[in-house]
Amino acid sequence: MMQVNFVESLNKAIVSNKDKQALSDYKGKTLTYAEVGQAIASLHALFKECGLQQGEKVSLIGKNCTDWAIVYLATVTYGAVIVPILSDFKPADIHHIVNHSDSVLFFCGENIFENLNPSEMPALKAIFSLGADTLLYSSEPDKYNQILARKAEGILAMLGPEKNVDNLRFPSVPNDKLAVISYTSGTTGFSKGVMLPHNSLMANIYFAWHHMPLQPGDKIVSFLPLAHSYGCAFEFLFPFTLGCHITFLTKIPSPNVIVQAFQEIRPRLILSVPLVIEKIYKKQLMPVISKPAMKILLHIPLINKFLFKKIRAKLEQVFGGNFHEVVIGGAAFNAEAEDFFRKIRFRFTVGYGMTECGPLISYSSWNTTKLRSAGKLVDTLEIRID
Repeated sequence: MMQVNFVESLNKAIVSNKDKQALSDYKGKTLTYAEVGQAIASLHALFKECGLQQGEKVSLIGKNCTDWAIVYLATVTYGAVIVPILSDFKPADIHHIVNHSDSVLFFCGENIFENLNPSEMPALKAIFSLGADTLLYSSEPDKYNQILARKAEGILAMLGPEKNVDNLRFPSVPNDKLAVISYTSGTTGFSKGVMLPHNSLMANIYFAWHHMPLQPGDKIVSFLPLAHSYGCAFEFLFPFTLGCHITFLTKIPSPNVIVQAFQEIRPRLILSVPLVIEKIYKKQLMPVISKPAMKILLHIPLINKFLFKKIRAKLEQVFGGNFHEVVIGGAAFNAEAEDFFRKIRFRFTVGYGMTECGPLISYSSWNTTKLRSAGKLVDTLEIRID
């Protein structure tokens, strides 16, 4: 069991970094850590009035955004269990997950709610909009609209009349308590719920604190699905506990959109799946290195070193020009792209994990990893090969 408590780490991050920028929607609103703390206090008041108990389930679905992140943080710091659902799931899958998880509250993007049938989720007390400012459905609408109208009072109750986050004290939640039920795993039929305790999340964060190159105030772009453990752990929870500034892409992460965001925000650490990197490789590099003359030059000693340096510099600018390394995971990396990136000494590494581990299993930094390797076993995890 990790000695560092997950909920206490989130509490400390908010108080210690209260004046720093915390969460932004790309080309949208920005919240400081103090404002995040105030929003969490407001949701805690809502949870309490709804009768939510520690250990009960709260489902969450919507695009990556500040509102999504706040519902997640509010739920786990309250001691309830978050059930993040991928926003591209079909209505039948969403109904099944809400029911199978025994969720009693549901925070839902309004565009997604339009295609759902609340009668298919009878155990829900209420469905709220992602920003928790609108009641989308309840069998007792008057009751829950009144609760919603009073949630701002929770900020005063928890933080005092000046809404000072120095007064923020989250409930005590031991690391062995359940934090997340993830329904992104499974290849047949309905996805299977993976149960992750606070300890699993804390183990991943603790490892990242000591082995991944981020500092308080650094910027990061979150474009991987937050409902997946990979994106949630390393584009959200880890940088948040450090006091970093996280910008959520809020839109479909096409390579063009991602590259534009990288160049504007200039993140210090980049997390990605192979497909995105491979698309950038094919679009940005292949047209250049596949020319007949360039193929010849790349095989001439000294000249090829000069060209590799030029190509690397161009590629680094595509990723914003300010990153320590690019971490690739979630699937196998294309061998051709990996070989070329290694040849030009591009700062990347490949990791390995699975949802059940929350997710990281192996990782090494870009300057110590080996070709075709997924790094070394992380030191916060035990592994057994049968």
